[in-house]
Amino acid sequence: MGRTKKRRGGLTLAELLVAATIMLMIAAAVGTLASAVKSTNDYCNGYTTAAQHARVALSRIEHAVANAYANEQFPGCLVVAEQAGSSTLPNTLVVWYPTTGSVANSTGLPLISEIVVYGFDPAYPNHLIEVRSPSENTTVPTTSDTSGWKTLTDRLKSSTTLTKSVLTDRLRTAPITGDYSSTLSPSDLRGEIRFRRLMAPSDSEWTQYRANLKTWQSLSWPLDSYRSTSGTRAVACQTEIQIAPGSMASAAVTAIPFYGSAHINYELFR
Repeated sequence: MGRTKKRRGGLTLAELLVAATIMLMIAAAVGTLASAVKSTNDYCNGYTTAAQHARVALSRIEHAVANAYANEQFPGCLVVAEQAGSSTLPNTLVVWYPTTGSVANSTGLPLISEIVVYGFDPAYPNHLIEVRSPSENTTVPTTSDTSGWKTLTDRLKSSTTLTKSVLTDRLRTAPITGDYSSTLSPSDLRGEIRFRRLMAPSDSEWTQYRANLKTWQSLSWPLDSYRSTSGTRAVACQTEIQIAPGSMASAAVTAIPFYGSAHINYELFR
């Protein structure tokens, strides 16, 4: 007896359209998931890299401050600010941190060769630099000479002959005024780093004491740490640094802020 073969039926056009639609939906979902995973991975990698850059920079600054030399004439560190219109930008830090471990004048002002300067490089505002001038054995300006310090630190940071250590090349930059544009020159941009110095007793208090306008006991000694002949001054240096997680370091990029601090304790004599 012969066998009867049944013809196998194919998919209808409607069935094919439904199947294609389902496949497209699955492909779109997989693509969205892959894009989300890639974005998350890129963000995590960028954050990790930014954190590494910030850790290196902050550790370098904090080590210098914690090991700084200080006396009545110079309290270990000094913040040099830039005036931009009505805004004050405290973007430069000076630390009395000689590489030799000893100072030329323990009761006076430091030499230029004994200080280290931290700030953004004017030629590359996204670079946070550490700069020294080891051959300059002249005395720095007094701490009250703001214009003298601005001139000195600008010269050191702008120098093309001194050796500059780049602590990070991912410093966020922003214009002083207006919106960010890729056509702006380095002179129009500022690296986003801020320093703040806190002291107790403060400079103004100490000046008043030396002018006999304030008593020894009324000075703001930390934890009342003073004696009949000397007292302990506390100096704290706080740092905020904004690091771009990507390769660009402009105001157009969302930067990640990092914070650090270090302190110095030393004796002031009556």
